[in-house]
Amino acid sequence: MNKKNEWGLGFFLSAVVLAGFAVYVVVRYPYADNRILYTTILPWIGIAFSLTAFFAGHFSYPRVHNVRVYLAGYLTCLFGIAYFLLFRFVWGPPVPRTGEGYPVVLYALMFVNCTGILFLSSEFKYRVVRQMTLAVVTVESVAVLIVRFSPHATRWARTLDAPQVWDARFFAGALLFGGIAILSALIVKKDFYLGGLLAGWAFFFAPAWVSRVWGHGVYPLELAEFAAMPVYLTVCVIVQWFMRMDHRISYDPLLHIYNRDYCSKIISEQSNMDTSPSFAVAMVDIDHFKNVNDTYGHQAGDQVLYAVAQAIQREVVPDGTVCRYGGEEMVIFFPQMAIRDAEPIVEKVRASIEAMKVRTRNKTLAVKVSCGVSSREDVSQSVMDVIHAADKALYKAKKEGRNQVRTAKTSQWQIKKK
Repeated sequence: MNKKNEWGLGFFLSAVVLAGFAVYVVVRYPYADNRILYTTILPWIGIAFSLTAFFAGHFSYPRVHNVRVYLAGYLTCLFGIAYFLLFRFVWGPPVPRTGEGYPVVLYALMFVNCTGILFLSSEFKYRVVRQMTLAVVTVESVAVLIVRFSPHATRWARTLDAPQVWDARFFAGALLFGGIAILSALIVKKDFYLGGLLAGWAFFFAPAWVSRVWGHGVYPLELAEFAAMPVYLTVCVIVQWFMRMDHRISYDPLLHIYNRDYCSKIISEQSNMDTSPSFAVAMVDIDHFKNVNDTYGHQAGDQVLYAVAQAIQREVVPDGTVCRYGGEEMVIFFPQMAIRDAEPIVEKVRASIEAMKVRTRNKTLAVKVSCGVSSREDVSQSVMDVIHAADKALYKAKKEGRNQVRTAKTSQWQIKKK
């Protein structure tokens, strides 16, 4: 899998589209002419999907084990209850029952939440995750109740609200939430699209904050954005949940590359496709790997395997797809490539691995690999024919001294087989 594409641009763009749709709804259906939309429909949507976000986050953890998603679901539910039930009552007009400082406090809490989740480590046991989540939700619930029912507690927050467009506070709030997208790209850039999901989650608060300068006590866009936010989070968590589960079926948890099942899937798909002949395959095997396990232990062997797999992936993606073929042997598929195109890439892989050092608990190890490359020459040759020819080339590399790349024509292997 190409790690460079794992930030989650698609999730983030869907947040931008949904936030833009909220703007369209407010412009198309003004508050003065559609009060029921803002007093009943949007608040109910916000409450319903806030509760759904809670269930999506809660039940996703045992399956995808991501504390960020788990906590985001809980905090979205808390925010929905705090805003729609305690502030924008569904059975009355959306008029503040307390000072305007209350929603500003909610903005501040959610900014802290969005930022804190980005820096949160994913290395927690489930028991710790539950205790930590309970503590965070309890503390924030108490804080919300205090500021909701004690007008004096919100006086400080009112100073953060921007009275005019040219006020610095008008831009600061939006920029702070927009900055979370940049932070997510730096911090959560390789966590299976989670960075884009969290950036999109925070994005809804930026236009909502900007809209407050035109509100005069009623904020239709704020309502629309806050109703859309839990919808977005719920849908994205469920989509990410199923994507990750499907991904795990095809993923090697140790090496962080595709597994043998996915390799078989590629072979099956390519065998059924009537494509042009060019399709190269490289087989890569770690030299003297058994000695590493016997001398330094299986933990060191696993570290070597992981380092080699990641080195291969760095060099061949996106031109090729790397899979674990079995044991310490890996296969690289190069669609639309002949031997002459794939061989230099594989040679670069070999040289890169030879140059690196793998740090284990007891010693720093040098690693070398042998490689075999072949390609399909006509449509009568199957992918398995190419794999077998590449395997023969790998055997030749081993026999001739290891730490080298050798090639073999698939047609020659077929003749010998017959």
